[in-house]
Amino acid sequence: MNKPEKQLQRATRDVVRQMGDTSRAYPSFDSLAAWAASQGHAESVEAVRQEHKELWPELLYEWYKTNQIACLFAVHLARRWEEAKWYSAVIEDAWDADVLTAIVDAHFELGTEGLQILLPGDGTAEEALRIVTLLAAHPRWSCEDTGWLPGEEGDSIHIGLRWIAPDSSFESWALGIAPFVPMPFTRRFDKAPFIALVLRPSAPADQRARTPKGCTGLPASHLAHMDDDLGDNNATREKWTTETKRGKHALIQPEPLSRARAKVTFSFSGDYREKLAPALRQPGEAAPIASTADSK
Repeated sequence: MNKPEKQLQRATRDVVRQMGDTSRAYPSFDSLAAWAASQGHAESVEAVRQEHKELWPELLYEWYKTNQIACLFAVHLARRWEEAKWYSAVIEDAWDADVLTAIVDAHFELGTEGLQILLPGDGTAEEALRIVTLLAAHPRWSCEDTGWLPGEEGDSIHIGLRWIAPDSSFESWALGIAPFVPMPFTRRFDKAPFIALVLRPSAPADQRARTPKGCTGLPASHLAHMDDDLGDNNATREKWTTETKRGKHALIQPEPLSRARAKVTFSFSGDYREKLAPALRQPGEAAPIASTADSK
C-alpha cells in the first residue's frame, strides 16, 4: 500500500481526547479506511472492513504513527516496520489456541522483533474474553490479574496474556489493541473491526530494557526489547523515553495508569471478574513446561 506521509494527514481525525484546556484528535479505523478508499485501495469503508483485511495491518501501523499509543518508539518503528522486523498476521478463518501458538512459534524461529496478530470480530469485551479463555487454556499460554499500581483502585480488572517460548526459556507479554471501554485510551483503536495482540516472539534483550520476572517465573520479553534503531544515540533514546512517559500520562488521565502498563493485555469492567476467574493463573502455580508436541 503506497502511503505518503502528506496524504495521511488528510485522514479525518474524528476521535477527540480532551486534556484539561487542550485537546488532541486521532483517526478512527473508519477514518483511515476512508483515506485508504480515497487512495484507490478499496471501493468504500465497508469494503475495507469486510473484503480487504489485507489492508488492516497497514492501517494499524498508520494509527500508531498518529501517536495515540503515546509511544515515540512505536511511532518510529511503525514508519519502518519491515526493516524493524515488526510483522503482522491477519487470521482469516476460524482459529483456536493451537493456530495462534503455531503462528507465534514460527516467528520465534524467524527471529521476529515484533508480531501483531489481528483477530477479526466485533471488537467487544466479550470477544476479548473469548480470546483470553481460549489462550489461557493452552499449555503454552498463561494469564494473570496484573492488579493495581500503588495508590490506584477502581471497578475494573486488568489481565496479562503470556506466550511461553517453545524451549520454556522466557515468557512474552502480549499487548492488546481493541476498541472497547475500559481499554485505556492509548490502546483503544476506535471502530476497529478486530482485536490485535502485539508481542515480541524473541528472547529478552537485556541491553535495551529491563527484564522482569514474569508470572510464570520465567524472564519476561516485552515490546520495549525491540531494536529501537537508535544504536548508540542514548540522548535521543532518553528524550523519547521521557516524552513517551509524559505523553502517556497526559492521554490516560483521568483513567488509571494501571490499565496502560506494558504487562496489561486487556482491561475489563469489574463485572467480568467472575467470568475471567477460571482463566487466571493462581499465585504459586507451577510454570507450564513446553513439550515437543506443544510447539508443533
